Amino acid sequence: MPVLPARRTASSARSRVLTLGALAISTVVVLTGCGGGDAEPAAATPSPTKTTSSPTPTPTPTATQIANKACKTAGATQTQKQAGTASPTPTPSASTKSAKATPTSSPSPSTTTASPSATPSATPTSQSVVYVCTENDNGLLVWMDKDSSIKLIAERQEAADKQAAEEAAAAAEQQRLDDEAAAAEAQRVADEQAAAAEAQRVADEQARQQAVPAPVVPAPAPPAPPASVYYPNCTAARNAGGAPVYAGGPGYGTHLDRDGDGVGCE
Repeated sequence: MPVLPARRTASSARSRVLTLGALAISTVVVLTGCGGGDAEPAAATPSPTKTTSSPTPTPTPTATQIANKACKTAGATQTQKQAGTASPTPTPSASTKSAKATPTSSPSPSTTTASPSATPSATPTSQSVVYVCTENDNGLLVWMDKDSSIKLIAERQEAADKQAAEEAAAAAEQQRLDDEAAAAEAQRVADEQAAAAEAQRVADEQARQQAVPAPVVPAPAPPAPPASVYYPNCTAARNAGGAPVYAGGPGYGTHLDRDGDGVGCE
């Protein structure tokens, strides 16, 4: 039991010494700060820095793009907003400004002031795009922007017109050749028919000529002598053109027919 008071006395004495030492140190610091410019300035405790961040532009949501997606009705249109980028605007940036610590003053917190930054930031905008339901090269109906649709349809129309013109020219040329061939064939048939008709005419003429006999031309009869003619001799008969004389004819006499054959003045 007598030991406990001794321990308490020692602890109290130790606490008093620590308190006196702390008081002495504080007194020395205060006296040093008030002693003039020869004293070393007290080191300033780093102050906390407060930073203000620049605002970040929030992206604007865009509509789902429908380009090249399937559609049902050719020529149907649909207008859709599409994201774009406007002119850049300066974005403020943070700059830190801190207070200077002095030996006698307590550290002050630093502040941050926003200043314009040279880095441009894009401001999102939107524009309307017209899509047209158009048949692509694979024969499928898909959404195309209006300019692409018009260009594609114009190219197809030009190709179709060119093909139609070529087909028309080919058809006209084929028709010309067919007409020439038909005309030549008609001429050939006409020539053959004309030749056949001429041959038939000649054959008919020959047959007709063979069927009709040639007419018999009778010999001319001697002129009849006068009813009473007398030739005293053959000389007179010859001079009168009556010789020869025939039996029973005018001017015949036996005196003129010496051989008695019925013909005198032979």
